[in-house]
Amino acid sequence: MTRCSRVLGIDHVVSLREQGRGGILVLGHFGNWDMAASVALAYGVPLTTVMAPVGPPVISDLVVWAREGNQLEVFTPESAARGLLRALRQGRFVCLLCDIPGGGPTVVVDYCGGPVVFTAAPAWLARVSGAPLLPVDCRRAEGGYEIEVHAPITAEPGEDDAGVMQRVAAILEPAVRRHPEQWYPFGAVYADLE
Repeated sequence: MTRCSRVLGIDHVVSLREQGRGGILVLGHFGNWDMAASVALAYGVPLTTVMAPVGPPVISDLVVWAREGNQLEVFTPESAARGLLRALRQGRFVCLLCDIPGGGPTVVVDYCGGPVVFTAAPAWLARVSGAPLLPVDCRRAEGGYEIEVHAPITAEPGEDDAGVMQRVAAILEPAVRRHPEQWYPFGAVYADLE
């Protein structure tokens, strides 16, 4: 990956792989998620994700085809829960964007100065599978991209999805605050302004 200038925290992923485990990589619409996926694949990390339709079916099919050609396992929202759990049980890494939910259960977290709706799917997957959550930022930097895989967090016994996702939000927020021009939610973000 010549365009990637730096990868921090890859040891968290390596450690889980050495244990024969996968994890849940949680990103926001910040920087470039496709670059982060390409880097993960270059490191030999098997990825599974969910993709909602993007425009007409022919465009969605083209995007899925391109991602699957890069060894990315892709599920539609309708078949995601079972597929993501199976992937985690097989030691794969599930990659989910959290700050613009496409459907399913949601929670409201304090993020970048206000209440933002996040998907609750990563927290649910962590509780059901026992897999850790690894918040990830991937941002443009001089000469390429900088990716940071943060230390794994686990869903604590009795902790609700909102609490888990608030901890994820608190880890992802500093990078967005440092580089707000790279956060691209493409629409209304704050729950109190909708």
